[in-house]
Amino acid sequence: MIKGVSKQILEVTNTENPYFEKIIFFVKPEYKNEDRARLQKEAEKLAATAQKPPRLKVSKRQIFKIAVNSALFTLAGFAISYIITTFA
Repeated sequence: MIKGVSKQILEVTNTENPYFEKIIFFVKPEYKNEDRARLQKEAEKLAATAQKPPRLKVSKRQIFKIAVNSALFTLAGFAISYIITTFA
């Protein structure tokens, strides 16, 4: 959601990047009267340097924690199912 109507927005749709469809730039208020061609050129130059976002790094400790939690929740589910079937 974009709030505020006094912002000048520049949209670059030709990103030349397989990961990004378009990039939206918000122009600083002190440069809103700048030549539009220059702003467009700067935006396209910056968009050309955009790269693939970095992968989310998951540590071995986080993987171990997820595995232990999964096992515990599975065992808890079995225990609840056993109690329900035994005493029902």
